[in-house]
Parts: sequence; C-alpha cells; structure tokens
Amino acid sequence: MALVIGLGALTVCAMTAPSFARSGQGSSAPQSPPPQAQEPTPSSENNPADHEAETPDETLANIQSAVDAVSVPKVQALSEALGIGIKHKGDQSSAAWASSLEELGDLDGDGVSEVGLRWLSAEASDQGPAGAAERRMSWRLFLLAWDGQKWRVSEMGGPTERVQLEVIRLGSPPRRGIAVVVTEGEEASPYPAVYEVKDHEAALTWDGKADESRYESYPHGHIEFSDVGAGDLTVMTASGHADPGLLVFPKEGARGFEAKSTYRWDSQGYVPVKTEYAPTPDYTLYRFISALHLHDFRGAYALIDPSKFLKTDTPALDQFKQLVETAWPEFLEDNVFEAPDAKPGSPNPYAFVLGQADKKYVYKPSFSAGTKPLLTGLEREEEQ
Repeated sequence: MALVIGLGALTVCAMTAPSFARSGQGSSAPQSPPPQAQEPTPSSENNPADHEAETPDETLANIQSAVDAVSVPKVQALSEALGIGIKHKGDQSSAAWASSLEELGDLDGDGVSEVGLRWLSAEASDQGPAGAAERRMSWRLFLLAWDGQKWRVSEMGGPTERVQLEVIRLGSPPRRGIAVVVTEGEEASPYPAVYEVKDHEAALTWDGKADESRYESYPHGHIEFSDVGAGDLTVMTASGHADPGLLVFPKEGARGFEAKSTYRWDSQGYVPVKTEYAPTPDYTLYRFISALHLHDFRGAYALIDPSKFLKTDTPALDQFKQLVETAWPEFLEDNVFEAPDAKPGSPNPYAFVLGQADKKYVYKPSFSAGTKPLLTGLEREEEQ
C-alpha cells in the first residue's frame, strides 16, 4: 500500500552542506540541487567531506552565534544571516535538498512565528581503512524562537540521515506541537517524537523510542499525520512491512504483508487505537501459525475452508485438532518458520519451511480466491 506524508510534512535526505554567510549577510535563494541533478565540481563546497567535521555542540554554538546578529523577528533576516533559503509549504524545488528555514506559525502565543531549521552537517565517524577519521553527512533539526530581544536556538533530536517535520494539534486546551520523525538503521525504521515550545525553547513532550512508549516501528515504514476537526487533534498513522516473528520473511523481499497502525494523542503521548493488516495469503499463514502456536485450534480453524482442507463433507473442529496433533505437531511447539521468496514461475509461491538439526520441512499451502483468502490445503515434504 502506498502512503504519502500529510500536508506540511517534508522528508529530506542528506546531500549537500551549506556554509554560514560572511558578516551576517547571505542569499536567500535556493541552493544547488542534489548531485544526481548536476555535475559536481571538485570544490570543497560541493564535497562536504572536505570541510572539517563539527561536533554537535559546535554546530549549535555556531548557529546561535550567527543568529545573534539578527535583531528583528523576521525569517528573511535569519535567512540572510545563515546564508540559506526559506522553504515554503508545498515547495518541491531543489531547496528541499539543502539546509533551509521554514516558518511554523506562532506555537507559543507570543505573536511571533517559530522557525524550523534543517541543517546539513558533517559529523566525525569511525576511522576509515587508512586510519583517518571519516566524515558522514547528516541532518539536524533546530527550533528558532524569538524571546522579545533575540532568536534562541534549541535542538530537536540528534543527527539522522532522514528527518520529517510537521506541526500538529494536541487537543484541549488548544495547543500545538512539533512532530519530528527520524529514520534510523539499515531497516530504515521511522521513530516519531513530539516537542512543544516552552520558554522559547523546544521541550520534548513524548518520545516514540522511550521504553514506556507504545509506538511500534515498521521497517522501511512511513508516518503521516492528519487533523481531526472534532477534537482539535492530529492523528498519527504508521504503516510498513509487518515483522511478525513466528513467520520470518526476507528483508526487502516480495513476501509478507503490510500493517497500518493508527495512534491518537492522549494528552501525554501517542497511544495505539487500532492496527489493520493487508489481507494477503501470507497474512493468513501468519495467523494460522500463530493460532496453533498458542494451541488456539478454534482460531486456526476459522482460517481454513473446512470441507476442502479436511477433504470431507462433514468437517468438525475435533477432526481438525486431531489432524494437527498427528500430522503437524511442530506447529504446536516453539518453532520459527521461514517464508522465502519463490523462484520465478514456481507453482508454490507461498511455500514456507522449517529447518531442524537433521532435516527440513517444506510446506506447500493452497488458498481460496477472494479478498480474504482461506487455507484450502497444506502439504508437507521432508528434505534431508
């Protein structure tokens, strides 16, 4: 299922790094597009790794120093002081690939709009093969808030390869917050956090990565936000490839099923309301295996076409239970099955396997047609 980010959200990938404007002056024009869109030149400006990497604290201090010269609550003045462009909602220009400013609206009720700053930074990383410290490019997100005399800079989250920003509504009493979604790891799992503006700084209100959080991240997933008018709330939806555990699918493979979880704000954080799964044959298999793992024969029975699966005109639950206990007792034990991608033209695209010390079982299921497929048969072959 294809999902898109809601209005106002922006996902960016690390490409090129900006430099501060000299003497507090600079251009607000969009920066150059990413390397895919133009031929790079052998200058340090187009090769951010040639710049000396800054530590996170140095980056924050340098940004604060640059905006200290701005004495008016105008985003254009910030743009000139930092030498970067202003990103407008819905703008799909090349500026999305460079550091940028974005007006967020008046979030704390002081009459001045807060400003989001997406900053592309060179961070020191582990030593390379030659022993020299390597540099990696990452995005960092800052809040710029006017305190009546100057702009104050505070960070929202740490360095990340991808970052998404959204202004959200947090219910009654009416207030707004900032949702920040960072994508991490080889599985590109998105993790959200919510900040509020307190004393002209970004204050973390809820963290989806915290131990007490009930948020579940999906590998290579997406997060979108949508407003609910009745309660002055913003609903969060997370979707992606489910990782069920008892039936393992290959990473980035064709097998598996999609999950979509809806979260609502409960005054302290986002809590899950419901999770929906795409009704595919693999989802039926997962539910079947899970039910038998829990010895829930009635639940597994509901996932088969009884007459076809048991090959009788008078099917019964007890008959199904006896079949499982005698023919497939491994389903009732603590086993993890694998669902490999089928080879092109395979007559059994939903086959799954169970490897044991001295043998391997290969299972070949068959399904009914329709939007909610049921198991109509299951054959097992043994391989040495």
